[in-house]
Amino acid sequence: MILTTCQLSVSIGGRRVCRDLELSIEAGSRWAILGINGVGKTTLLSTLAGLRAPQDGTVLIDNTPLGDLPPRVRAQRLGLMAQEDSFHISDPEVTALEVALLGRLPHLDWWQAESVRDEALAHTALAAVGLTDIANRRAATLSGGERRRLALAALLAQEVPLCLLDEPTSHLDMHQQIALLDLLSGWDGRTLVMTLHDVNLAVRYCTHVLLLFGDGEWCAGAATEMLSAAVLTRLYRHPVGAASGPHGTLYFPA
Repeated sequence: MILTTCQLSVSIGGRRVCRDLELSIEAGSRWAILGINGVGKTTLLSTLAGLRAPQDGTVLIDNTPLGDLPPRVRAQRLGLMAQEDSFHISDPEVTALEVALLGRLPHLDWWQAESVRDEALAHTALAAVGLTDIANRRAATLSGGERRRLALAALLAQEVPLCLLDEPTSHLDMHQQIALLDLLSGWDGRTLVMTLHDVNLAVRYCTHVLLLFGDGEWCAGAATEMLSAAVLTRLYRHPVGAASGPHGTLYFPA
């Protein structure tokens, strides 16, 4: 197991996100976190990344409590793609390539310059997300979709076994959503945990799901066993219908 939680309880603003959450996430699996807006998906993902403390319980990476890992070691084991920009552009002159190179920082010693290999990995990551032609453009001038793909390029360059992604398909059109998730699902050996709004993307790409119902209630397991029209009707608090599709069952508001 690459990531486990033990009796994890998370709250925000007096609202319980999950209570006594027990997860065992195997290396190479792809998880979706699903639930209505405001249920706490982003808060939980931030807790799994170590950016906020849980109310109770423990998050472990490779059987080591997350809090026991030095920041640099943690950044070599897991990466986070935030819901909005995963990077803050304080310098309007910084280029897309320089942003992609931020993913290499956990692998560099203090004041160590990027190597030829680091730059090659950054260029490869930009190519993977279709941004080769804008490597030297100022990042601040990119569109929302381009900045989303640039954030993914930085995560690719980071070369971590565990990737946490908060709404990775936001700001992307249908073609780019599929291209991005095809790329993510093709990462051999990497483990993905991502929040999604579109349950049909979870059906198509994820091996497992974690469902957050509110008031701390949750359930988790294999996507094929957990997802149904009845369960999703309860999860989204709206009638859900189902139909057969080319990549599994399709769900839609009834």
